[in-house]
Amino acid sequence: MNSRSGEIDHYLLVAVLVLTGFGLIMSFSAGGFMSGSSAKFSNDSLFFFKRELIRVALALVFFLVALNINYRKLRSLIVPFFGVMLVVLLLTLVLGQSVRGSRSWIMGLQPVEIARIALVLFLADFIDKKGEDFKKIKIGYIPGVAAVVLLAVIIGLQPDFGSAMALSILGYTMLFLGGANLLAWVGGLGLASVAFAAAALTQKHVLGRLTGFWWGLTRPEELSALIESSSGHIKNTLVQTHQSLLGIGSGGFFGVGLGQSRQKFLFVSEAHTDFIFSIIGEEGGLLFAGIIMLVFLVILWRGIKLSLQLSDRFESLTVLGLSCGIFIYAVINISVALGIFPITGLPLPFLSYGGSALLANAVSVGLILNISKHRGEKSGQTFIRKNNGVSDSRWRDGRSSLSWSGRSRRR
Repeated sequence: MNSRSGEIDHYLLVAVLVLTGFGLIMSFSAGGFMSGSSAKFSNDSLFFFKRELIRVALALVFFLVALNINYRKLRSLIVPFFGVMLVVLLLTLVLGQSVRGSRSWIMGLQPVEIARIALVLFLADFIDKKGEDFKKIKIGYIPGVAAVVLLAVIIGLQPDFGSAMALSILGYTMLFLGGANLLAWVGGLGLASVAFAAAALTQKHVLGRLTGFWWGLTRPEELSALIESSSGHIKNTLVQTHQSLLGIGSGGFFGVGLGQSRQKFLFVSEAHTDFIFSIIGEEGGLLFAGIIMLVFLVILWRGIKLSLQLSDRFESLTVLGLSCGIFIYAVINISVALGIFPITGLPLPFLSYGGSALLANAVSVGLILNISKHRGEKSGQTFIRKNNGVSDSRWRDGRSSLSWSGRSRRR
């Protein structure tokens, strides 16, 4: 299964198909009892499965568009796209629907998922255009980090600290990979971490989750007594983490069998969304849980490898950012299920039930595969043609080329 120039990355495609197919199975397994036992879902045990099936079909359409779009021609729209997403996030903050204390939904969508793509494209475009000037603090690092902080602040005000943290990690990762001044990067990361922690601790639910997480991590032998004596967010965190670990632990190596989970009978809250990994660990055991983690590592590996094969800096950073975005969400979600990270409410990409995240991840993979078709192309060819005064600035596949010579002039 070797992928060559002009072909999409088959390893990445297979990895995503595996996750999406398994996600459909788990929507059927993990969500069946909840929907079948609730009048809210018409007592339909297939409620979540049927809706997820429709969302997968819709995500496939978005995936195909992203896979075939001429992203080079649309690059001039990246900055307006980022600006529009900021406006949409502000409108969501004011007019959005509040779900579990966070005003992060509007018109049935969670814009923060789309904002992840906008942030990656914006930073890749910004870093590429700045060239060597990106290493300069005033005109390179500060404008870049300002975009990350602005996005994180708006999302934090919703308040959705889990998404704000994940996007901040992604943004700072891209700034580092883009070659930001290391001292400025470390200093900015420290200041941002302190500011983020100070803001998060003013929120009662965040403080409760952190307290519950810390107690569960440091006092596991007293867990039952702590659950009995606590209340509110602390108790919810202790119970959710405890039940999640019970599910994973009871799965053993081979699991109890698909569809045989006991924890999905409302012992684990949000079994089909936030804690889907716990049900996977219970039904499929360490074997399935390990395979899932391995597949996410494959996505990151292919992203890194592809980025190294691309001669265009914008495309290389875009592939890195999009693949890192999927991997960061996966690591945080799995860490929460394993009780080694505070509860964030972030979904497990392609596996958790939910439309906005699925669409965003489908578009991300579509763009990565689209760009993967152009690995091996020599940007120097365009540079040479332009220096020779040849006016043809199109690649052999008819796409408009990115102008390295233009970027050189900007430098």
